[in-house]
Amino acid sequence: MREEQLLDYLGRLCGLLNNKGKIRGKRLQNMLSSLGPVLLGHYGGLQLKPLAALQPGKNPGCVVLGRVVFSLMPEERVPFTFGLVDAEGTCYSIMVYNMVESWGVLIADSVTIPEPQLKHHNVQHKGQTFVFQSIRVDSPVQLLVNGKPQGPSTQASATVAYRPQSE
Repeated sequence: MREEQLLDYLGRLCGLLNNKGKIRGKRLQNMLSSLGPVLLGHYGGLQLKPLAALQPGKNPGCVVLGRVVFSLMPEERVPFTFGLVDAEGTCYSIMVYNMVESWGVLIADSVTIPEPQLKHHNVQHKGQTFVFQSIRVDSPVQLLVNGKPQGPSTQASATVAYRPQSE
């Protein structure tokens, strides 16, 4: 069952990435035309880079900016995944970890990501191939949404579970 859920998630993710969340033409252009330096907020000192110019791994000293074109929640609810399109029209998946369940972004929100951590995925399983790029975000606190910082209340707190073991 878990295998089916993962394959379904990867299939939907790749489809949404390829179609930029099914947002087309004029609406997408309008969304992207309003991306500007003011949305970089306190990350304005970092170098703004297009998604396609990122290198695999951490990209220190730079920032990416784009608009949300879809969101996708896997069965286990982590990571929160959404599609981000930059001013050049490139669409990558953003995977946010350690967020509270109530946190999320809406279609057309702008999102600023400092020092993005890029990963290229090429998954082959049972005759299916899933190829896509993702940016890992360890906490929503790192992000600016519509130019605004995300407060500490957006981050899930750590919990410790203890279960005594019998000898």
